[in-house]
Amino acid sequence: MARSTTFQLIPFSTEADGQLAVTGIVSRNGRCLTLSYQLSGDIGLLLLPDQVDVPSRCDELWRATCCECFFRVVGHSEYFELNVSPSGNWNVYHFTGYRAGMTVEAAVSELESQTSREGGRFTLHCAVQLDGLVGSRDEVEIGVSCVLQNSNGTTSYWALSHPGQQPDFHHPEAFMLRL
Repeated sequence: MARSTTFQLIPFSTEADGQLAVTGIVSRNGRCLTLSYQLSGDIGLLLLPDQVDVPSRCDELWRATCCECFFRVVGHSEYFELNVSPSGNWNVYHFTGYRAGMTVEAAVSELESQTSREGGRFTLHCAVQLDGLVGSRDEVEIGVSCVLQNSNGTTSYWALSHPGQQPDFHHPEAFMLRL
């Protein structure tokens, strides 16, 4: 049975990219987690890398414009971080606890993603198979976020909430959605 919920991200700083909005949908259908991010407004302000011919697993995607999703089984401290660049490059990391024990998650060997840009909208859609990560009956807590790099050299951090003094997508209170 498929379950889904919509989201709207807020910037960490109230002065960040006031001409933009980040919304989307996260869905789970058994063993597949699907995310659709929609950036709308003056997207010409953003540095959006071109789509690559053959997307691959890459580290440090969060240093540029990147859509992210953090998820864990309810009641567990270990979690996963999914990074997807507008270029199509991606990665999935496993953490044993809050910002601890980070490793590349070998159970995920590929990721489907596609992007579109139309007028004042940029959409990134991706799907990750959950086999080997969470059980099909496990309820998961999800934190959705993104890093947006602006053409003027600034970077803004967007999430469902910002519970700390600094942007921190890993914060346990940032996992606000359940599926």
